[in-house]
Amino acid sequence: MLGPAEAKEKILKALSARRVVERGWLTALLSLYLAKRKEAKVRLKHIGDVVLQRKDFGALARLTYYTAKCWPGLPEGLARTAGSLLRPQDALPWLRIVLSLARRACEVRSSDRKVLLSVSSERVSLEVNGVLTTFKPLCISTALYDTFLGGYEVPQVLSGLKGRDVIDVGANVGDTALYFVLNGARKVIAVEPLPNVARCAEENLKLNDVADKVKVVNAALGGEPVDVPCDQAIYSSGYFSTLSSSGPCKVPGSR
Repeated sequence: MLGPAEAKEKILKALSARRVVERGWLTALLSLYLAKRKEAKVRLKHIGDVVLQRKDFGALARLTYYTAKCWPGLPEGLARTAGSLLRPQDALPWLRIVLSLARRACEVRSSDRKVLLSVSSERVSLEVNGVLTTFKPLCISTALYDTFLGGYEVPQVLSGLKGRDVIDVGANVGDTALYFVLNGARKVIAVEPLPNVARCAEENLKLNDVADKVKVVNAALGGEPVDVPCDQAIYSSGYFSTLSSSGPCKVPGSR
């Protein structure tokens, strides 16, 4: 038996999912739910025709509900941005990443920190307690959650960064290198094995005007060259490991 607060939250989630459908962003998905089908081909407003699984609709509806608590117009704006930048099927994982970032930002915002998030076809901007960071829309990954919204805030570590040189192994899209510079690091060597992700890191660092303090090295950790994917999906690149994956591009070792 649900308590009053839990019941209210469940009802609000259901109403949010219904509003998402009625607004046309997730058109035709009500029938997907009613028929209990696992997936269906649907036309998403601003995006186009995609094959969407039932579980993905549930995730998008929940994330939309939580995001809209802080930024009512953001979910629809994100769909519009995704449609302008990506092929329809590629828009879905990107939407989940940015909506997840927005949800986490909303949670942090409701604590004692001031958080602002804005997204356009040119940039994704995240401001936490007056510190602004900006990223290329197609150069973001799940790593941003931890880096800027709580995971790296260890006072003992941050106090030791000031005026120091840092080697950032597995630099991903440059988020950690940027974070180290913003917290006082003098110089950062950012080592990233995936070629397309390393290029994203360079673009993001230039966008934040810290490229002169960070050297991005496209290499793997070790003494021998390593085979890696040439075009790894950016959104999942934070979980990549040369120990379990390989590909047609060869990068040097950085030992």
